[in-house]
Amino acid sequence: MKARISALVLATIGVALFCTTPTPGATAGYAYCGTYGSYVLMYKSNDQFEELGKLRCGEKVDILNRWFDYVQVRAMDGRVGWVHYGEISNAPGEAPTKNFGLTDPSAKAQNGGVPPLNNASIVKMRNLHLSPDVMVAKIQSSPCDFDTTPPALQKLKQAGVQDKVILAMVMAPSASAPPPAAKAPEIVEVKIPGGTPVEVESSYVVSSDDAVEGQVVLMKVAQDVVVNGVTVIPQGAEAHGRVTTVKQPGFMGKPPGTFSWSMEYVTAVNGDHIPANFFSKEAAASPVSSIMGAPGPSWEFKKGKPAVVVAGTRFQTVVKNSGAVVRVTQSQGATTATAAPGQNTVQATGDQTTKP
Repeated sequence: MKARISALVLATIGVALFCTTPTPGATAGYAYCGTYGSYVLMYKSNDQFEELGKLRCGEKVDILNRWFDYVQVRAMDGRVGWVHYGEISNAPGEAPTKNFGLTDPSAKAQNGGVPPLNNASIVKMRNLHLSPDVMVAKIQSSPCDFDTTPPALQKLKQAGVQDKVILAMVMAPSASAPPPAAKAPEIVEVKIPGGTPVEVESSYVVSSDDAVEGQVVLMKVAQDVVVNGVTVIPQGAEAHGRVTTVKQPGFMGKPPGTFSWSMEYVTAVNGDHIPANFFSKEAAASPVSSIMGAPGPSWEFKKGKPAVVVAGTRFQTVVKNSGAVVRVTQSQGATTATAAPGQNTVQATGDQTTKP
């Protein structure tokens, strides 16, 4: 009888030792709950994600295997299940790592260290009872690598993932997919006809007292110039005039002094300088104005009473008779079928070609 009891005790001790001794070669790990967690979930498999049980924070486990983002572990009570690698660390209290002696430590993390969301990540969020809106927002703001084959979608439904979330998974771009090829910007060549009106306004006060011949006068375009639905000269673009005459008044103010400008150019949407003249289409047609510049506005003044052009004074100019060709891309926001509310435009018709 005593021999039987002794044999039974020895057998019990042997079973206990067998159940608690780590498998040779297994790597030790510890359940990591993070800042706010109170336990770590274990799953029966790495595809169905049926809950097996829970691990206490800091509980030691043996890491047996790994499959993508999940590791197979054995708890000290003998339970064997699967846990996300982000919930297992190499030492108590340490942050998790992807490497547990089962993977190449030199492997580079994808997307700067942020692992893409996969089907298992979605199931885990579902088990944490996160709302569909939160899950969709997470999908839209994260790199994703979902399996959206019909069998995978069926498993998601079986796991209780809502249709709204599944739809967001299907529509999410894959992290492993090659980036779309950059499309060359479409270039539109637009001919601005000679004589096209361009209204400009002075950018600051100009006085005959301070002006000298040859001085640049800065102006800006007062309204968009649109040719065939394409904005070729935008409102606010820089325009240049030049002081051509500053003649002081004679004795006793007779004759009075004269102060005049000529127009040089307006700036197109692509930065080109478009030659322009003051006043009319007739001035633009003058062969002399193409070389010397057409005569512009002039003012008379007397000694002590200078001619002053206030900021915002508007002038009518026209594109020179030769016209100009402007190359505009879609990225410059050139195409405009209708002006914005409260915005004036000058419409003109010219030749237009499109090049890839």
